[in-house]
Order: sequence, then C-alpha cells, then structure tokens
Amino acid sequence: MQAVVLVAGKGTRMAKDYDGPKHLLPIAGKPLIEHALDQLPDEIGELIFVVGGPHEQAIRDYFRDNEYSGKPITFVVQEEQLGLAHAFKSAKNLIKGRWLGMVGDDVFGPRGMQELVKHDLAVLASRVEHPETFGVLVADNDGYLVRAMEKPPEFVSDLVWNGAMVMDERFLELDVPPSDRGEYETPDVWMKLIEEDDAKIRVVEADFWLPINDKEQLEEAEKVLTK
Repeated sequence: MQAVVLVAGKGTRMAKDYDGPKHLLPIAGKPLIEHALDQLPDEIGELIFVVGGPHEQAIRDYFRDNEYSGKPITFVVQEEQLGLAHAFKSAKNLIKGRWLGMVGDDVFGPRGMQELVKHDLAVLASRVEHPETFGVLVADNDGYLVRAMEKPPEFVSDLVWNGAMVMDERFLELDVPPSDRGEYETPDVWMKLIEEDDAKIRVVEADFWLPINDKEQLEEAEKVLTK
C-alpha cells in the first residue's frame, strides 16, 4: 500500500519564527516529519512525497537517499499551491489502488493510523474546542461520514479532520470546483464521492493528534513528547 505524504507549501505561520521547512523542525530529538512517518502502519510499503514551494530542495536534500525506514520514496511536484485535494491529486499518475494520504507536519498516534487502513475508505478525526479552523466532519450513528466542510463560519460539529485518510483511485478522478478561498478542498471531494458514487467513508477517531501550525503548537508538542 502506498502513502502519499504532503510536504509542499510555504509554512507561512511558522515562517514568522523559523527559517526553512517546518517539516524538518526538531521535536523531541527528531524532525517533525519523522514523527508522522514513524506512525505509518505496517501495510505501507512505498512513500510518495508531494513537494513544491520554497522549501522543496531542502526536503529533497534531507531525503536524498530516496528512502525512509526501508520504504522507497518517489517525489512528485505540486506546481501550484491550490489546496490539499489538489496536492493529493498531484500524485495521481503514481497511485495504484487504495492509498493512505496524510499531511507531513502533524503528529499522529499509532492506533488511529492502524485502524484507518482496516477500512476501504476512511478519514481520521479528533474532537477539538475550536473546530472553525479545520475541516469539520459529521458522522451518522454507524460512524460513516455524512457531511464535511472546510472551516465553516458557524458551529456544525466539534469533530475535525486530522489530515490523514484512506482513499482509492476514485478520489483522484473526481473534479470539484475551487472554494471561495480559491483552493480545491478535500471535504468537497469526499462529499462528491458520497453523493455521486454512494461511497461509504468511515470516520475513525484518533487516539492522539498534535497539529503543528505555529511556534506555540511546536513548543507544546515538545513538552508533550518529551514527558
């Protein structure tokens, strides 16, 4: 099974305090991205890194051996920064069958990631106090996704997407219009899958998750992971 790992982008908020890609900032003795990669389930045998933006070369240089923990790495470039769905689709020509997609700059727990790959289609989620800054999810009584939206202005649910999912090739084939932000949003693709293809997408609640978007979250992660 392949994992598509997003390591493109500018890291605008983190750039206020640190130089270089936030994926390589150290937390508890190793770069942030290694914390994410180390939680990948055993089913993952190949890595596809989606790179791009001002820090592309730094990522390529760090992984110059084109492998991590014995898993080969293939690089693909997201030519424009047009949202996460667009980034995942940059790997379309390399993906075969079911695949795991994840952002490379958050810290995940192992049990949630392991549960994720047990389902044909699934998204990883957590409950948070301020869901308005994330992709918000609503699940039915059986734990399947029924509604998803990116950064809704009004409260819908405290359940949000963690940035990890298991999808198949249908995700890559569907076209959605850009949002008001001018980006192609992952929740819009899920909803189209459900509405047009009658897809059943399982919502898996994570055992652990630390989003890392700014200096404060980085420092908090350092405290949590060095206890």
